[in-house]
Amino acid sequence: MKNDCVCSSCGRTMERVFLYCPWCGTSAHEESVNFQEENETDAQIKEMEEQLNKLEKELDILVLSTEMHK
Repeated sequence: MKNDCVCSSCGRTMERVFLYCPWCGTSAHEESVNFQEENETDAQIKEMEEQLNKLEKELDILVLSTEMHK
């Protein structure tokens, strides 16, 4: 069962070695590529969120510093 996966189009179980679902013809490779792209996009979004949080902290410090020097 480890070598099985479920077709995203018809929902039937198929072996991972298939490039296309034997029942409906949906590309199994395209599905895994899209999954990889989604993971990469999620990682990029997380990295951008971290950068924005750092910038926001720096901006808060800058604003506070400016207010203290008035």
